[in-house]
Amino acid sequence: MANNNPSFMKRVPVSKPYLVTRNQALRLSPSNFTQFMKESTVYGVVVDMPMAPTVMTSLACYINGAANLYFSNGNDYSGAAQRYPGVVQAARIFVTNAARFISDENRVNTFELPNSRSHYAYILTTKGIHRLEINPISSQQSPGERAFMTLYQRVMGELHSAQLKDKAAGLDLSETLVATR
Repeated sequence: MANNNPSFMKRVPVSKPYLVTRNQALRLSPSNFTQFMKESTVYGVVVDMPMAPTVMTSLACYINGAANLYFSNGNDYSGAAQRYPGVVQAARIFVTNAARFISDENRVNTFELPNSRSHYAYILTTKGIHRLEINPISSQQSPGERAFMTLYQRVMGELHSAQLKDKAAGLDLSETLVATR
């Protein structure tokens, strides 16, 4: 079923700080993570998610357990892995399992942002970067897409919980709370 909603057919406006931070997340050197890479060549995953016609969020997860959110308005939420073991565990599981979704057909050299409801997941490996396009509507997903999305939704849930705990503790690290489905 095609998505004919015109509000999701155009590009989401993004700020320059968002583009700079996202680019840095996509281009981190694998040498930063060699001590964590035991069996896989995957060291990170960056997922770009249109959240509304005017909001883009990127989730950047790495094999060391770091998980950060970057918002199209330039805000971010980062550092939660230093305080919350649940974030670390969810991010590591997500990145480790991302290796199952790599194929020669999905290798890319460019890092476009999605211009529809689709999510783009960039899997960072020592041998290049691979992109998956994930349909967020579960009834239209393959079992593999559903499994992959479940993994990063778990990270999003842990980050949302971390933000709520930070706010309750008076650590106002971000004004934007993660919207989870």
